[in-house]
Amino acid sequence: MKSTKDLEIQHNCSECSLSTSEFFCDLPEDERQKFESLKITHTYSKGANLFVEGQPSNGIYMLCQGKIKLSTCSQDGKIIILRVAEAGEVLGLSATVSDSAYETTAEVVEASQINFVRKNDFMDFLKENPSACLSAVKQLSQIYHAAHVQICSLGLANSVSDKLARLLLSWCESDTGKREVRLDVSYTHEEIAEMIGTSRETVSRILKDFKTRNLISVKGSELIVIDRRELEMIVGSKHRVVSVL
Repeated sequence: MKSTKDLEIQHNCSECSLSTSEFFCDLPEDERQKFESLKITHTYSKGANLFVEGQPSNGIYMLCQGKIKLSTCSQDGKIIILRVAEAGEVLGLSATVSDSAYETTAEVVEASQINFVRKNDFMDFLKENPSACLSAVKQLSQIYHAAHVQICSLGLANSVSDKLARLLLSWCESDTGKREVRLDVSYTHEEIAEMIGTSRETVSRILKDFKTRNLISVKGSELIVIDRRELEMIVGSKHRVVSVL
C-alpha cells in the first residue's frame, strides 16, 4: 500500500511532471505564478478527511497525486459514494465559490498530495485572473455533467445488475474501441455497493453471476471486462441474476 513516504512531492508548479492540460495546471505564466504563491502543499495518508459534509467551506483542495472518495450520508447512516476524484481535480470548488457548506465528505483512499488555497485568497484570484475564472467554470461544468450521468445511471437502471454493469462500463471509458478491458480495481465490494446504492452481498452475488456468464474475470485486484459489447447489451435488458450462492 502506497504511503506518503512513497510520494515524490511536487512543490514548484512550473517544474511539476504531474501537470495536466486542464484546470489550474495550464494557466498563463503570470496567473500560474500568482496561484503558486497562494497554495499550501500538504500530504495526506489513507483514511484522512479533507473536509466533511456540512462543514463551512474554507477553501479549495487541488489533488496533485492520489485519489479522494467523495461521499454523502443520509440521516440513518446510509452512505453513497458519488465519485472517486483523480489527480488534477479541484475539490470543494462549488462550495467555495457559492460560499456555502461542503456538499460531500472527502476521504483519502490513496496517499495524496494536496495543494490548498484559502477561500478569500482563491476568490480574489478568480476576480483578478480571467483564465483561472474560465478554468473554474469548466471544472464546475464537468462536475455537473458527471452528476447528470450518475443520476441517469442510477435513476434509469432497470435493476441493480444494470447499475453495476453501467459502473463497470464507465470505468472502461478511457479504453475506447477495445472489446477486452483490464481494470485495476482497488475498491472493496462494500465500496462498490456504496457507489450504486445497494448492499455488499448483492454486489458479490452479481459479480459472481457476471463471471459465470463470462462477462468478466477477476485476478487479484485486476478485473477484466472480457467483452465490453456483451456487457453493454445487458444494460437496460430484463435479464435475471442467476443464483450462484
